[in-house]
Amino acid sequence: MNYLMGTDIGTSGTKTILMDTNGKLIAQDLQEYDVLTPQPLWAEQWPDVWLEAAKKSIRNTVEKSRVAPKDIKGICISGLYGGSGIPLDRNRKPVRPCLIWMDRRAGEETKWVLDRIGEEKLKKITQNGADPYYGFTKILWIKHHEPENWKKIDLFLPPNDYVIYHLTGEIVIDYSSAGNIGGIFDMNARTWSQELLDEMGIPAQMMPQKIVESSEIAGTLTGKAAQELGLWKGMPVCAGGIDCGAANIGLGVLEPGVYAAAIGTSMCAAFISDQPVQGEDLIVWPYLYRAKELSYYFGGASTAGAIVKWFRNTFAQMEYEQEKAGGPNAYQVLDKQAETIPAGSGGLLVLPYFMGERSPL
Repeated sequence: MNYLMGTDIGTSGTKTILMDTNGKLIAQDLQEYDVLTPQPLWAEQWPDVWLEAAKKSIRNTVEKSRVAPKDIKGICISGLYGGSGIPLDRNRKPVRPCLIWMDRRAGEETKWVLDRIGEEKLKKITQNGADPYYGFTKILWIKHHEPENWKKIDLFLPPNDYVIYHLTGEIVIDYSSAGNIGGIFDMNARTWSQELLDEMGIPAQMMPQKIVESSEIAGTLTGKAAQELGLWKGMPVCAGGIDCGAANIGLGVLEPGVYAAAIGTSMCAAFISDQPVQGEDLIVWPYLYRAKELSYYFGGASTAGAIVKWFRNTFAQMEYEQEKAGGPNAYQVLDKQAETIPAGSGGLLVLPYFMGERSPL
């Protein structure tokens, strides 16, 4: 029997699964961590937290599965939308934490782009507007507010591609991750917009130059990485892409006309299209499947599963401590308790704006 692995670097945890080629789940592992929020509405992460969690979840999954490593034929790495991307110096060392999708600090940069370039031109080239959500406004925030760091930055790399680099030595970016940076990606040509890069003063070489399909083999495991993971040197590593798009593929969304919602730390309600959708304030980037033909359109809530984790950490410390001591999963315990509460929760209403608002406004 042959097997495949998938790793998803999430906002609040990294998950790995191993399945056989008939689709049967064999083993899985989750490594949790927290988002750094040094100020209200700021959200960032040091990339080595993601890297170490990915390595540990992969290694644990291999060990739990008791499958012979030689029978595991490949691995694919997806990940959260890394916002600015990880700012790296010439030695590929992180210059500062990565400003992730949830971060809302780039309000002034959003206004700067709209005043200087204009929404009409931006949408014509990128099919997206300007908002603190997008990676390009976060990149501009670093440029405008941290000039010393800006001088050190040689490359911005998304979280999954940073892990791929450490596993294979190859530097790539998949189409979905490139497109979701927003205002410097030409959605019509499916490549970086030199015109908009020039207008914003972002050197083109700061963007990974090799853009690949999510299904492409980005590289193969180095001997060092294979030893760390309990796998074999030369194993193919596929490029993957942004997690919510990967979730839609997992749901079987392969053609236009299907609407789906993927819920993790955030929530993305989305559809795919082979034609530009005009007049809608949606986020758009190339889909993980047939990236040169299909586009992924979505509106999102910044905090969906994040609120559930916040609730567990704030109100269910006892259940969580029992879980860590070997007891039942705290979320499952809360689920059981919730079964006894009538629908409507006695009128209690929670608005999902714990980190600002993305949709519908």
